[in-house]
Amino acid sequence: MRTKSIERISQEYKDKFKECLIYFFRKAQKGEDQSFVNDQEKFSFLKDYGFNTRIKYGAGKFYSKPYIIFIREDTPEYEVSQGVYVYCGIKRNSGEINICIGESEKNKIDYIAKEKVDDYNNKHNIKTYNYENLDNDIDLIVDKIFENTQWFEKLSLSEIQNKKAGKEIMKDNKSKSPLNQILYGPPGTGKTYHTIDKALEILGENLENRIDKKAKFDEYVKNGQIVFTTFHQSYGYEEFIEGIKPIINKDNGNSKELDYEIKDGIFKRICNRALNKERKVDNNEIDDITINNDTPIWKISLGPNASLRDKCFKENKIYIGWNKIPENMNEEFLALGTNDKSTINNFKDEMQIGDLVCVFNSLKTIKGVGIIKSDVKYGDDKEEYRTYRDVEWISKDSEISLYELNDNKNLTLKTVYKLWRIRANDLLEKIKNEKEQIDIKTIDDNTEKKFVIIIDEINRGNVSKIFGELITLIEPSKRIGKEEELRVTLPYSGEKFGVPENVYIIGTMNTADRSITSLDTALRRRFEFVEMMPDLSKLNNKFVKKDQEKVELQQLLEAINTRIEYLLDREKTIGHAFFMNIENLNDLKWVFQNKIIPLLQEYFYDDYALINAVLNNNGMIEEVVENKENDYLHSIRKLEIYNEKIIYNITSFDSKIWDNEITYQKIYKNQISDNKTKEN
Repeated sequence: MRTKSIERISQEYKDKFKECLIYFFRKAQKGEDQSFVNDQEKFSFLKDYGFNTRIKYGAGKFYSKPYIIFIREDTPEYEVSQGVYVYCGIKRNSGEINICIGESEKNKIDYIAKEKVDDYNNKHNIKTYNYENLDNDIDLIVDKIFENTQWFEKLSLSEIQNKKAGKEIMKDNKSKSPLNQILYGPPGTGKTYHTIDKALEILGENLENRIDKKAKFDEYVKNGQIVFTTFHQSYGYEEFIEGIKPIINKDNGNSKELDYEIKDGIFKRICNRALNKERKVDNNEIDDITINNDTPIWKISLGPNASLRDKCFKENKIYIGWNKIPENMNEEFLALGTNDKSTINNFKDEMQIGDLVCVFNSLKTIKGVGIIKSDVKYGDDKEEYRTYRDVEWISKDSEISLYELNDNKNLTLKTVYKLWRIRANDLLEKIKNEKEQIDIKTIDDNTEKKFVIIIDEINRGNVSKIFGELITLIEPSKRIGKEEELRVTLPYSGEKFGVPENVYIIGTMNTADRSITSLDTALRRRFEFVEMMPDLSKLNNKFVKKDQEKVELQQLLEAINTRIEYLLDREKTIGHAFFMNIENLNDLKWVFQNKIIPLLQEYFYDDYALINAVLNNNGMIEEVVENKENDYLHSIRKLEIYNEKIIYNITSFDSKIWDNEITYQKIYKNQISDNKTKEN
């Protein structure tokens, strides 16, 4: 099981690797000995870094290219005949040594990172080495192998898994990891801390070292597979799903106009990302252009008859009219109507290289789809239609209905406008399936990956207000792709929206703030709850020692929590995490003064008699008997309700009692006398 990243391999192991590799090359070049089991065992130290080794020598004419491959431990089913791995081979005849990310040729696998691997090999693994120069090149060869393993280990399991097998794993993991779960418990039980473990478990990672876990977690955050947010009293639907945000428009000279834009919230963004696919159309003219769900789609009308459309298809262009007006943008432009000005602005400024454009045919259909591949250009001054862009057509003359993709809305007659209801991937699928024999390559398919949103303090927000109508959509049976899938029309954007089945929600809630029973009923029904209570075993054999006296942290916490549970309930106990990093008495003093005492004040509403009882009268809370000579109480003493009162105060933090280990022992040792405390 992997416990360390290959990036952190020690120099000692690097030297050992070099020694074993030289032995492999010498033996491979001789071709006299086929045994490999013992040689593979020499590389067994790599298992600590997540890699297994396979060696094949062959002999003489039977095998001319011995190899050593390094297979990730999370793909144990992979071998040289089926899988993807780090490869190092030597040609026995020429002595040529190759290093690359290799994959099986006989039983090819279909995996998401194929394009990434090919691109990496083409950029970084072109150079070959030769056995004759082994003594000079061995350090370069070792560095190249580690460079490949470091890059390869950063690919997620879902990216290198055989897609067929990956779907089975995804299916299996769904039964293990609930789509919606909440970690709940008292403060200090490691709920937020364990969200990292839960998220990585969902994503198929199996790491033990905390440093490696955090590094891998940060990597997933960086690439957008994990997002983190915290609910609070002011958090709303607008931050979580979508809302209207004000923006200052500074384009109009010195004046500043207030405009509004619809902005996606964090949950909508991760759901859209989880449905996204990066694609390329197999065409050399547009090989550097990728298409995904964020790719804008434009509708264009090409003249009143088919002649302009035929010209555009023939010349690989799209045109708009108005002669020189789009180029000059003078008084004539200002005199145009709103729709005409909008069309020119859309064509000149809003369209971008890589956008898709659909050619209008009827109110429900189009008759051509292309990819814009140039900025705006201008033709002959005498032509009415002289403003144009270059386009690579991926569909021509085939009538395609957009009615359903456009949410059952007709197209309008406006010359150029954005089809904001349609996603590029849906349009490509429709073209591919219905009309055209086009080759669309999938570079990166997010639907094969998993995405996690972590919501800290989920109980502090108004769940009904934040989730709104989407509370139903997060149910497993209502997710996109399920038989009972549901989509809703969002109120601001008007988009159809659903929650993908590869989006996982992890929430945390502090039961000291709010009990599960007081949670929104709709939320409770849709989440599985994982209780996280104080774990005393984490403090086993953990103590603070001063002079000859030991403060047993496990017993101390057990005593406090037993009394809290008796006086209040188990949901307001204190977690072990407060005591995990305590190394000395000063640390313990700081935790009590800044964490434990304030928590107890909150729990018991400043009832210091009860706080004193929880601390077992250890001196941290001092009793002050009423001063009978106090003139301010003279009139109160005459009242019938007057009784002598004991007043409690927190002992001054400057008092020596906080630096006395016996003060803390008294919490769990009833036999220690007050005198001994005072003596020390």
